[in-house]
Amino acid sequence: MPSLVTSTEPQSGEGSPLDTNCLLRWLLDDIPEQSALVTALVNSEETFTVADVALIETIFVLEKLKKISRETIEKAIMAIIENDSILCNGELFIEILPIYAKHPKLSFVDCYLEAIARKTGNSPLLTLDHKLANQLSGTKLIS
Repeated sequence: MPSLVTSTEPQSGEGSPLDTNCLLRWLLDDIPEQSALVTALVNSEETFTVADVALIETIFVLEKLKKISRETIEKAIMAIIENDSILCNGELFIEILPIYAKHPKLSFVDCYLEAIARKTGNSPLLTLDHKLANQLSGTKLIS
């Protein structure tokens, strides 16, 4: 099976990974003690990694549970990507975030899967989802 990991996904030995809870506390500053701990970490001289799945889960929580707008989520994820202490698949997310913001009926996962298929030369993304197939050109409805 071909790898779906792009070359910019953090690799082993590049830094300790941060989980979704760390990202959420840092972005939301909703639990001051925990937010301060994460802020101190990302402001230190250390390097940290963030896996795609942690960013995707962060986006899901911000949108579905916290009811934050897609435009605000885009800015928040860009703050993570642009932080010099954090290594992540930034190039891919920079490409996906505007698509996600532009298509409110699609989930971030839909946008992510289409981008992965395109970037790995495995387009189109096959789907049974009419909504997805009608909104992103790199998809194909199977019937």
